[in-house]
Amino acid sequence: MEETRPFVECLPAGHPEGDSCPASLAVYRRKLGELDALIGQLTGVRDTVARQLERAEPAAEAEVPGGPEPVCELGGDSW
Repeated sequence: MEETRPFVECLPAGHPEGDSCPASLAVYRRKLGELDALIGQLTGVRDTVARQLERAEPAAEAEVPGGPEPVCELGGDSW
């Protein structure tokens, strides 16, 4: 709620829109910074997972190249 205050206070101050005040613009800038930080963190996590996949795929293919599909053996019946 507190983050909306600059937008709400901007209107009675005579501005045509709630986001044309310096305080409102500061909220936008802060939010963009927060989003950029989160995107950076997620990009780092994605890069780690991609590297792990690149490392794991060749090893998995070398063990069983074109190997058989897994078989489910519930209750003694093969599917």
